[in-house]
Amino acid sequence: MNRFALIGASYKTAGVERLGQLALPKAEIAARLPALAAKIGAQELAYIGTCNRVEFVLAGDTPLAVQSCRDKLGQLLTTAPLPETETRRIFRAWTDEGAVEHLFLVASGLDSAQAGEREIYAQVRTAWTTARAAGTCGPQLDYIFGEALRAAQDVHQQAARPSNADSLANFAVKRALEHLGDKPGRIALVGVSPMTRHCARAFMAQKIPMTIVNRTLELAQEFAVEVKADALALEFFRQDPTGFDVIITAVGGAEPVLDRALLNRLAATGKNPLLIDLGVPPNIDPEAADAVGLHRVGMDEVIADAASGRSAKLGQLASARIVIDEHLQRLRSEYAIRESAHMLQRLTAQYQQAAVESLRRLPKNADEEALRQWAESFARRLAHAPIKGLRALAAESGPEAVQAYLEGLEDALKDTSKEKLS
Repeated sequence: MNRFALIGASYKTAGVERLGQLALPKAEIAARLPALAAKIGAQELAYIGTCNRVEFVLAGDTPLAVQSCRDKLGQLLTTAPLPETETRRIFRAWTDEGAVEHLFLVASGLDSAQAGEREIYAQVRTAWTTARAAGTCGPQLDYIFGEALRAAQDVHQQAARPSNADSLANFAVKRALEHLGDKPGRIALVGVSPMTRHCARAFMAQKIPMTIVNRTLELAQEFAVEVKADALALEFFRQDPTGFDVIITAVGGAEPVLDRALLNRLAATGKNPLLIDLGVPPNIDPEAADAVGLHRVGMDEVIADAASGRSAKLGQLASARIVIDEHLQRLRSEYAIRESAHMLQRLTAQYQQAAVESLRRLPKNADEEALRQWAESFARRLAHAPIKGLRALAAESGPEAVQAYLEGLEDALKDTSKEKLS
C-alpha cells in the first residue's frame, strides 16, 4: 500500500485556534484542491476538515515523497508560511498501510475527540465527493475511501452503537440545557450541519422552541419542518440576532457570523445569551465576545469536555479496534492481488505467445507419440519460468509464500480438471 499517504493536524497537535487558521473554507475546497495537488506533487488529493482535524489524503501511481508534501502544505495553507520545524510539529504524516489505518480510524470516529462519534462518517464521505467534483480523486482514492466507509459502517453496526457513541454536539446540548435550567427560553441554531441537526433533535425531544438559521432559507425551512422549529435566513438573523437565550453556531466560512458590532447589540439587551461556537474557524469572534462580557463556549472547551472521558470511551469501544484490524487484514490481501493484476496479465500473455510459437513447431499430421513428446516439452518450458520465480520468492518471503502459491495452483488445476469432466 505504498501509494497512499495522509498528512494531518488535529486539536491534539495544533490546538483549535491554529486549526481554524489551517482549515480550507468549505466553499473554496473544490476550487483549491487541483492547485494544491499540483503544488505538493500529489496525483490524487482529498481534504477532510472537521471541528478537530485538518487532513489531506494523497495517492499516486508511485510512492509519495511525504515529507516534501508536508513541508509544502505548511507553506500553502496560511498567509504567513509556517517554518519547517513548526510544520513538522503540527502536521503528522502517515504512509502506506499506516495511512490507510489512520483513515479507517478517522472514518469510524475512533480518532475523534469524542470517541465513536458518527458525524465524521458523513464528513469523510463529503470529502470523497468533493475530491471527485474537483477532479483530484482517481482510482486509488476511490478504492481507499470506499473501503474506509465500509469499515466505518461495520464499526457502527458491531461496536459503536448509539448507546456508547456520543457526539460532540451532546456537550453543546448539555451546556444549553444547563443555561436554560427550568426557565423557558428560545434557541437559535445557525447553520444546517451534522452538529446542529444533532442538537436540534435533542432539543425537539425536550420541546424547547427553536429557530433554524441558514444562508439558504429553503434548507433551513426543510429541516425546520422535521424538528418542529421556525426558519430564518442568515441575512435576517444578522440584522437582529436578539431574542434568543442560546445561540449555537456551526457554519463553514472564514469570517465570523457574529462579529463585534453584532455582539455589542446582543450585550446591550442585558439578556446575556449563551453563545456556543462549534465553528472552526470560529463563527463568533472570541475576543469581541470576551470584550463585551458575553459567555462564549468555543470548540476548544467542547473538545476538552469530551476528551476528559476519552480513555474510558475507548475502553468501551475495544471491539471496534478488532473490526478495524479485520478490515485491514482483508484489505492487505485484496490490495496485493489488485496490485499484482497487471503482472499476472503480462504472464498470461507470455504463456499465450509461448503456446503459439510451440504449436508452429509441431509437425503436421503428428501422431500420438509426437503429440505426447510435444506436450511434455511444452510443459517443461512453461514450468521453467515459474520455478525460477518461486525460488526468488522463497528467498525473499520464505517457504510459506511458495506453499501458498502451490496450494492456489493445485486448486486451479483441480478446477480445470472438473471443467473438462463436465
